[in-house]
Amino acid sequence: MSQVSLEKVFAEVKKVRVRLESIERTLESLVDALIPEEEIGEKEWREIEEIEREMKRGEYVSLEEVQRRYGARKRG
Repeated sequence: MSQVSLEKVFAEVKKVRVRLESIERTLESLVDALIPEEEIGEKEWREIEEIEREMKRGEYVSLEEVQRRYGARKRG
C-alpha cells in the first residue's frame, strides 16, 4: 500500500467540498423553481407568533408523546 500525503488528502477533501457546494446550490435553485411560495396573511402570522410564544413557554407536546397518545407508528 502506498503512503498518501496529508496534502493530497486535504486537496481531495477540498475538491469534494467544492462539488458538494455546487450540488447544494443546484438543489436550492430547484427548490426555488419547483416549490411555489405562498403569501402568508396577517392572521396566519399572528397564529405563528402565538405558537412560537407557546413553545418558548414550554407549552408543546413532543412527537414521541403524540405517537404514544394516538398510537402512531414510528418510521424507520
